[in-house]
Amino acid sequence: MTRYPEGSIRELWTVSLPLMISTLASLCMIFTDRIFLAHYSVGALNASVNAGTLAWALTAGIGMITAMAEVFVAQYNGARRYSRLGIPVWQMIWFSFFSFLFFIPLAIWGAPAIFSGDPYAEMEIVYFRWLMVFGPSYALVTAFAGFFIGRGKTKMMIWLAVIANLSNIVLDWALIFGVPGWIPEMGIQGAAIATCFGYFFESAFLAYLFLKKENRENFGTGQWRLNWEEMVKCCKVGFPQGIFYTLEVLGWTVFFWMMSSLGEKHITISSICQSFAILLSFFCDGLSRGASAVAGNLIGANRHQYVNKVLRSGFILLILFSLTTSLILLVDPIDTVRLLFFSDFDGVAHTNLDADWQNSLKICMVFVFIFILFDGFRWLFSGLLTAAGDTFFLLIVGSFSVWIFLLAPVYLIVVKNSLPIEAAWGLTMVYGALFYLVYWVRFRQGGWKKINLVMTPPSQELEYNKEDRLEEEAVLPKFADRRE
Repeated sequence: MTRYPEGSIRELWTVSLPLMISTLASLCMIFTDRIFLAHYSVGALNASVNAGTLAWALTAGIGMITAMAEVFVAQYNGARRYSRLGIPVWQMIWFSFFSFLFFIPLAIWGAPAIFSGDPYAEMEIVYFRWLMVFGPSYALVTAFAGFFIGRGKTKMMIWLAVIANLSNIVLDWALIFGVPGWIPEMGIQGAAIATCFGYFFESAFLAYLFLKKENRENFGTGQWRLNWEEMVKCCKVGFPQGIFYTLEVLGWTVFFWMMSSLGEKHITISSICQSFAILLSFFCDGLSRGASAVAGNLIGANRHQYVNKVLRSGFILLILFSLTTSLILLVDPIDTVRLLFFSDFDGVAHTNLDADWQNSLKICMVFVFIFILFDGFRWLFSGLLTAAGDTFFLLIVGSFSVWIFLLAPVYLIVVKNSLPIEAAWGLTMVYGALFYLVYWVRFRQGGWKKINLVMTPPSQELEYNKEDRLEEEAVLPKFADRRE
């Protein structure tokens, strides 16, 4: 993939950095929405957290399925079967279009059924509906991106992410607050429209690059027809990952509903803590996807011995990142929170944070820091297991862990006894540590080494030798020695 030693820190960092920036830009859309909405009203902020977390569970769950294109692209690329790279991507593009059948009914009938009776129901319904209508656009982003990520060609995604995020910031300001004489004040609806436009722009630009003539000729990106066998293979790997991610984020949705039932302090501090956790997860997500791309190429080339080196490189990068984030989350975060969430744009405070709220927020930020550290290690293992196709394990563990390790203790200990917010986020920290240990044990067992996703079935070997091999032998000289 690169000119660096296989599995080294430099190789992993080179592949992961553009993905981190791309993810940061996407997450900044959510974070920026919340900052602008906090300045608009605290009610709008809390509504965006409740509705946005559920919407993210659904859109990101579908996006995790379509992102599995990158696993097959990586393994085909590692095996030098270049002419097949476009096939799994197209199956996930089709899957993205099919997801309209899921999102549109949710937008029309699901929103009022889910949020009716909530304190912020009117704003939650509007926000949720817009995100559902444009839900497939995020799935298209991850599907198209899989073609570039799987090949380690990720640098162009930096500029795309930056442009999309800058447009989101401008649209947030203009649509939420309005521009007198030009644009009416839209509030939370404006925040949703701005985010949807960002995802649509990213998917459209990636589609343009994916369908360029060079890619059609050399990587089969023009093979747009449905291939049910390839679709089943992608879904077999992707569905467990997507369902797991959806159930995990749905668990967080339930967590915030429980915090809402305990009062404004619980939900507001949780909204702030989760906003930082979401924003800083860009590093973990980008590193996980980078590790998956690097490891997928190694596994496809039958070089399993280098995967442990990728793991060590990832651990070092995560520790260095944690040292950096400690400056934000541990060194008196109150001023940062006050500036971002509780001050007008001229710096004048519009909401007073009393001493009790400040002390609670400081303690919760410490718990958030430790949770992000363990969650980062867990995401790294997830990327390596995903690269091998060991996603059924991720489904089983992810489906139960958030409910057993997080929601049940929070409900039985915190909600039942009306304990302070610090107790809830302390249990969140414990959940992150336990979840990490489960993934560590699975990776150490080594069952993932026996999985092969791209082996050609014997019944198709003759067909592959006749058609694909001739084409790949023609393409191979162009790319075998190419270094990014």
